[in-house]
Amino acid sequence: MKLLFQEQIIQFEQDSTVEKIMEQINTLLGDSYYFSHLVVDGIEVYEEPEHYLNENSESIEKLQLIARTAKEFTNDILVSAEMYLKGAASELAKLSDSFYNNPSANSWSNFSDMLEGMQWLNHIINCIDQMNEKPQNWDEYLKLAAALEVELKNLEEAVGNRDNVLIGDSIQYEIMPLYDALETEIQTTIDTEGARHDAN
Repeated sequence: MKLLFQEQIIQFEQDSTVEKIMEQINTLLGDSYYFSHLVVDGIEVYEEPEHYLNENSESIEKLQLIARTAKEFTNDILVSAEMYLKGAASELAKLSDSFYNNPSANSWSNFSDMLEGMQWLNHIINCIDQMNEKPQNWDEYLKLAAALEVELKNLEEAVGNRDNVLIGDSIQYEIMPLYDALETEIQTTIDTEGARHDAN
């Protein structure tokens, strides 16, 4: 089995363990790169690469390691977040309206999706915060992440009190402006320090 990364080719013995292969991958990544995915004999593997290698190690001939620098990784995450926030804007307006009336099962399902989205946004901000290299406007992200955390707690309380009007108000007057502000910061970062992959 051959492992390819950048200009390097590493040949593994037939009886090499998956642990040894993963160890080599981690050594190649070091502190400079972040794992993106593997291309195993032409098949892209994004999730649970270790499991995939365990299942198929006997037949694998070529293993290509795809990784990103900290800057590329941050840019990719922010482009995903920007797309999510663009799509979320109109959905949040509808969701807010649905809570002023009698929220349906669908409203609660969408509310649950919104909470997952908020947690995902906080998660990616935490991920980038662990890196050595951060966007120049990073302090603004941290302020917005802290505000999102506060709103998550407020929503929890509103749900506990079954206060649908407060839920609608929180979405419309607190979360939507936070999402707008976050989208603005992300656009600033991408426009000044990164790139959109579909740009001509």
